[in-house]
Amino acid sequence: TGVKVHMQNGEYLDAIHLADSVIAAGESQNAELWMWRGKAQGNIRDWTGASESFQHVSQLDPAMAPQLEEYWFVFYNAAAVSLDSGDVASARSYLEAGREVVPGRPEFDQMLGDLAVQEGDYETALDHFKASADISREYVASLGGMLESAPADQKPAIEEVLANAESTFLLSLYNAGMIHKALAGMSDTEEASAAHLDGAVEVLQEAVGIDPTNADVLNLLAQVYLLRGSYDEAMSVFDDALAGVDAGLAEGWLAPEDAQAIRGEIMLTRGAALLEMERYDEAVTELEAAREVNGPSYVLLGNLAQAYIMQEEYDSAMTVLDEAAGLPDLTVEERANTLYMKFAALNQLERDAEAASALEAALEINPDNADWWEYLASTYSRLNRRSDA
Repeated sequence: TGVKVHMQNGEYLDAIHLADSVIAAGESQNAELWMWRGKAQGNIRDWTGASESFQHVSQLDPAMAPQLEEYWFVFYNAAAVSLDSGDVASARSYLEAGREVVPGRPEFDQMLGDLAVQEGDYETALDHFKASADISREYVASLGGMLESAPADQKPAIEEVLANAESTFLLSLYNAGMIHKALAGMSDTEEASAAHLDGAVEVLQEAVGIDPTNADVLNLLAQVYLLRGSYDEAMSVFDDALAGVDAGLAEGWLAPEDAQAIRGEIMLTRGAALLEMERYDEAVTELEAAREVNGPSYVLLGNLAQAYIMQEEYDSAMTVLDEAAGLPDLTVEERANTLYMKFAALNQLERDAEAASALEAALEINPDNADWWEYLASTYSRLNRRSDA
């Protein structure tokens, strides 16, 4: 009773101190007392203390589980505090505890998946993101049922909770799609890679069902289609993604700068896809438009130069490659590849001496490329440098 009085008066520290003294006096098996202690600790943002109190409640009286559901965030915040201090092990412990005490919340698996990604354990991350999606699917369905039967005055509050639940569901599916895509590229066999790509399509199509205009989801789905060689499907999804950006901008949930960045990324990816499909004129148009939107990058300029080379517009390719060579922070591999592409364009222009110089510079960076040495020997032969060849 004294603890409750302190709580009603907002005297949370006093409530905690009284609860501690009663527990020490022999009431350590009293689940209700631990419950009040946890509530008081939550009110002063002692997330780690509150989570430990609620664990006691769960262990002492499982029948009180429904009362703990609204305090799921305590475990989540305790994990966040631990992460902020660099204690990953404790963070994982609080998340696992939260998942056990409040199994109906998807946020715990979501964060556990994020931790697994940071540690490079993609298989475990995928398991957590899928678990989060499964929990979210049931939660969203439950809220939908509640919304249908709720009185009119209660519907706005339920709609707000439902919108948040759908956002978590969407994030879980998107993350699962990202991991499937990554694992497809890391797989040892074509069958395993294809299975992960199929898995990515499945979860991302479900995500599109939740939000048909989400540009991030649509762009990722298009990329997966490209990896599967499903070019027509990818092109259709790219169109939907761009329409989604426009809708988000018009409705106000996308800031203009964010909309521009997403639009540029979609155009870049679509331009690379058109290049892969040997639709070079369209690829150039799309990639030039992407450059206008988001500015130059190595990936963009490399694809654009390749498209110009395939169109036999070698002077245009050289201009683009000169711009690429001037980009800051190019990796060693990117610098070597840029020089090689210069060689390819100069070779077609029959500017053999310049072509040889470009390839020599590329080989200084990457001397282990046997094909490049062969190309250089052929170029030396055309220059009558027989001994060098």
